[in-house]
Amino acid sequence: MKKLNKKVPIIGGAVIGVILVIYIILCFLASGKGFIKNMTINGIKVNNMSKEEVISKLENKYQKDQDQLLLNLEMNGQKYQIDMKDNVKVNIKDQVNDIQKKYNNFFTKGYHYLLKHNENISIDIKDQKQLNKDIKKSGILDYSTLVPTTYKVEKTKVIFTKGKSGEAVKQKDVYNTIQTALNEYDFNKTLKIKPSSVSEDESVMKTIYKTLSKEGKNATLDKNNDYKIVAEQYGAKYDLDDSISAFNKAKEGKEFEVKAKAIVPSITKEDLEKNLFKDVLGEYTTTVNGSSVRKNNVRLAGEKCNVILLPGEEFSYNKTVGKRTKENGFGEAYLNGETVQEVGGGVCQTSSTLYNAVVLSNLEVTERTNHTYISSYVPIGRDATVSWGGPDFKFKNNRDYPIKIEASYANSKLTCKIIGTNVDGSYVKFTSERTGDVAYNTKYENDATIPEGQQVTKQAGSNGGRAVSYRLVYDKDGKLLSKKKEAKSYYKGHEAIIAVGTMKVEQVPETTPETTPNTEPTQPETTIEPSETTAQ
Repeated sequence: MKKLNKKVPIIGGAVIGVILVIYIILCFLASGKGFIKNMTINGIKVNNMSKEEVISKLENKYQKDQDQLLLNLEMNGQKYQIDMKDNVKVNIKDQVNDIQKKYNNFFTKGYHYLLKHNENISIDIKDQKQLNKDIKKSGILDYSTLVPTTYKVEKTKVIFTKGKSGEAVKQKDVYNTIQTALNEYDFNKTLKIKPSSVSEDESVMKTIYKTLSKEGKNATLDKNNDYKIVAEQYGAKYDLDDSISAFNKAKEGKEFEVKAKAIVPSITKEDLEKNLFKDVLGEYTTTVNGSSVRKNNVRLAGEKCNVILLPGEEFSYNKTVGKRTKENGFGEAYLNGETVQEVGGGVCQTSSTLYNAVVLSNLEVTERTNHTYISSYVPIGRDATVSWGGPDFKFKNNRDYPIKIEASYANSKLTCKIIGTNVDGSYVKFTSERTGDVAYNTKYENDATIPEGQQVTKQAGSNGGRAVSYRLVYDKDGKLLSKKKEAKSYYKGHEAIIAVGTMKVEQVPETTPETTPNTEPTQPETTIEPSETTAQ
């Protein structure tokens, strides 16, 4: 029995030795060119490859995969897509080096050969903020079965209906799923997104309180729904702590009340229906001269100005009319006060006509620039020049009711009207006065067709001027309420152009005929009698 006990350690040691020898042999057999013989990286067998060959293979694979990096997501049977090809990056060389170092220990190669020999090169996200934007854009975050808490304001109380718990997709869950797929280089499959259980807490009552504690919202028009009337919204003053306490006690889907004092808006739906677009706030007409092309430019620009502005909205002439191009229907015509033609010539008459209507409507002008030269179609100081990429004409609807522009063209006349609601019967007079002259310049040009010393006027000069305009507001009984300086204007003069002759002219001196002296001796005068025959 004692002999048997002595043999056990010997046999155990021998077994361990044999196992150790077998493991060392396995480690030797598992060794390759720096990698385990049965190793794969991103599905590529690398056992007989050098590090450089592995890097080249992985880079080629990545280039192909990157061009098709359109992630497919699925949630409750609904499919979504996110394009990632421009928002990923990878450093294959460094990651291959790290993998090689990990397997470089001879005595761990057997272990890795048997148990862990598949590796992945992970892909990094370039811009996390951009990915979050793309997640939102995909529409997957729109899914929600949560029923939110609602409320209704009455004169002495607010009636709340507590929301119901549900499911929703959280942005961080989608982001983490995408990041995991990229880390594991496993993005060709459809990524399954599981919605999370969600419910409202008392913070929703704080949000509602912030909304209701402000002033009520007037009835208005919905510009995204054919300008249909939207009813007013009441505000309310109440105790926030009371509302939170009532919320926590209420069951989901059940009503609870809080004492409150309603904040009533100034314009109700009934007010808007009764008074919408019932008054002409301001109107102005100008006569349109020039070519048929210029007249068409004026008419077309006017038609494009027929828009509705809600309270607080700003009108931009350039943005509303758009770029003046032939593709948009505009033609070449002379510009105001200049002798050059440009596509859209004449549209400044439309902006100037509208400017006068806007001031007469007592609206707030936020941007206006006078022309370089005095305009002929409006009084001095009451024009508004515009240019694509340059000066713009802008104004704001600073009234409580919506307004609309009505521009019409007929019989070479352009009329701009501002239609809205005159709540107090007030009206405006728009005046201007010339405050001084701006002398014109004279330009001299040499002209070889005109004799030297002579001058010819090619273009007569005319003075420019300075002007100030005023806005006078009267009440319905004609009493002056205010007089405000509207704008100052400065206009250049049209320069005179004088052609100066440079043509040289030869001067021919006057001459008298010369007398030739007679040098022959004077003979006495002799009379010859005629003969009967003539010499041949």
